[in-house]
Amino acid sequence: MVGVAIGCAVVFLMFPNYDWLGWTPQKRMKQDLREFPFSVDSCAARKLECYGLGDDQLMFVRNEGLFDFDKSDVKLNPRRYHVNYGNYSFIIAMSDSTSTLVDVMNPSKVCTCP
Repeated sequence: MVGVAIGCAVVFLMFPNYDWLGWTPQKRMKQDLREFPFSVDSCAARKLECYGLGDDQLMFVRNEGLFDFDKSDVKLNPRRYHVNYGNYSFIIAMSDSTSTLVDVMNPSKVCTCP
């Protein structure tokens, strides 16, 4: 056991910049969201405008948002993921190579799409 502990410590020290938790679903989905071509549905664009959200906030969502896998529906095609950032909830449809913002929700303010 002492040898295994020393070996693990050596490996951690040799690779300090390695992402040891890169295999988790949260990190993998964030990576896909950043790498896939991203588009915004026309209805979602209107809601973003209504909420006063711009491209900067959308980039924060893509980089810092948290996926809510309990609310997401991965059996649809394309899969629909709920991403939470601040008070907002974003629904993003992801296929194997693209991602599209489909809906934006905020419980404190209601914006509808005609």
